[in-house]
Amino acid sequence: MDLTRRDMTRLLGTALFLTPAAARARAGTTTAWWKDVVAYEIYPRSFCDGNGDGIGDFVGMAERVDHLADLGIGAVWVAACFDSPNADNGYDVRDYRRIMPDFGTMADFDRFMARAKARGIHVILDMVFNHTSDEHEWFVKSRSSRTSPYRDYYIWRDGRDGGPPNNWKAAFGAGSAWQFDAATGQYYLHTFVSKQPDLNWENPKVRAELYDILRFWAARGVSGFRFDAITSLAKPQAMGDFTPGQHAGQASFAEVGPRLDGYLHDMYTHVFAGTDLYTVGEAWGASHDAIINMTDDRRGEITSAFRFDLQLKDADGWRKLPCRLDDMRAFNADNAFNDNPHVWPLVYLEDHDFPRAASRYGSGMPEYGARSAKLLATMMLSLKGTPYIYQGQEIGMTNFPFRRIEDYNDVQAHNGWRNEVLSGHVPAAEFLRNLAQVSRDNARTPMQWDDTPNAGFTTADRPWFAVNPNYRQVNVRTERADPDSVLSFYRAMIRLRRAWRCLSAGRYGDVSPPGSQVYAYTRRDGGTAAVVVLNFSDSAASFTLPAGLRATQCLIGNMTPPAPVTDGTIALRPWESVIYQLA
Repeated sequence: MDLTRRDMTRLLGTALFLTPAAARARAGTTTAWWKDVVAYEIYPRSFCDGNGDGIGDFVGMAERVDHLADLGIGAVWVAACFDSPNADNGYDVRDYRRIMPDFGTMADFDRFMARAKARGIHVILDMVFNHTSDEHEWFVKSRSSRTSPYRDYYIWRDGRDGGPPNNWKAAFGAGSAWQFDAATGQYYLHTFVSKQPDLNWENPKVRAELYDILRFWAARGVSGFRFDAITSLAKPQAMGDFTPGQHAGQASFAEVGPRLDGYLHDMYTHVFAGTDLYTVGEAWGASHDAIINMTDDRRGEITSAFRFDLQLKDADGWRKLPCRLDDMRAFNADNAFNDNPHVWPLVYLEDHDFPRAASRYGSGMPEYGARSAKLLATMMLSLKGTPYIYQGQEIGMTNFPFRRIEDYNDVQAHNGWRNEVLSGHVPAAEFLRNLAQVSRDNARTPMQWDDTPNAGFTTADRPWFAVNPNYRQVNVRTERADPDSVLSFYRAMIRLRRAWRCLSAGRYGDVSPPGSQVYAYTRRDGGTAAVVVLNFSDSAASFTLPAGLRATQCLIGNMTPPAPVTDGTIALRPWESVIYQLA
């Protein structure tokens, strides 16, 4: 049996309900606001439909602000929401100062902002600054002639030997990174699909235009920005061919170029210096040292970065690979940045580009599904940094049971089908079996609010994308009423994190037994310390505290009663998690 609300309250005590501000006041310290919050990503198209057209929108977001506040969320990242022809679900922007009509009007956005602020929630907007849509006014003018004043807003080159300027490949299986434009007889560069031409950050006029966009949204009350594909901004100065196997990986020609830090510092200087605006980058391909360069708070670049070292370990393009606990342990140790206290990490397990964490890292046995989702919450919310919960993660949403290629919406899935199956390289059954586990469409099915038709996401006869058929069991309304639910556990874990600073900001130390299915680590901050113990297995396991560690009270557990400490050993049931205070 899992832990009940009454048990949680008894174990956690009244100190658990201290707000971050109260905790700081008691300690006589001040902290940047983003170090105090748990953040939440909204994928607008799939969050909540407020006008009944089958598509999520800002009307629906405003209606659900109370859910976020009750969960304990302090900041919301709204994924791509600007006007777009939707070649890549909003990540091809046509107008940075206009809300996508599917999502409503600027008045709808302002209402959402006002409701969020009233509940103490900061709003972070997605900025897609590596590229625009080919329908953006700048690109329309850029391609009009070689002498257009907007020509140098993008990257144009002559072809070579009747083909593209070089052999660079675009992401998402989109083929060449160059698209020929017959009107002017040149090729333009696109890191992603051809409808997403890359901006030329070498041009100071481009940077000035982008900085004005940031100021526009900051003036409307936005608290920060998430920068899409930030490590792709700095293109190589030399544009020669890559040799076979060189820099293997997604969009490798455009990852962490040598001028990236200069661009980020320029943006900081012109927009963010002297403000409390928060900035976080999507840092594909960034090493540990590159993350330090971007986010060390003495350098004046960005605040934090999304890393992908862990998320890319168990997938090779469309092919699913095994998840290894050792990979998770190694990444969490590296991401603690014990070597640099000036780096503030970011913690997440899923977002709109990855499958559901409960299906990916949790148990495949139905009887342990909810328990393993709680274990993952225990881990994610007890690590240093700003945690990001993705919509539906707090109720344990799982992957969708995809069967046919026609079930998918994502351009990446359809490009893969064309390149691998229709070409005859891979059998259809093998491709589909793997794709069902790795596709980012798993994260894009509508949010499951209740057990009414379409999971309460929309009153339309048909939503824009299929609802997971498990919505009758896995939904917010059902779990809100259940003290033993995944949602109730997330609430308790967020409160615990806010009350115990060692969980959010303490020093990390791995104390896991070698080769074990048990993952254990300490969290220390000043005179306060805790040990987190997680059994990543469908089998029972035991963990013996290392010499010198003495556990006192149990702060939280995902089962009741929580596993006790007997003579220094904790006997864990399958997928059990506990956090004990250390003496």
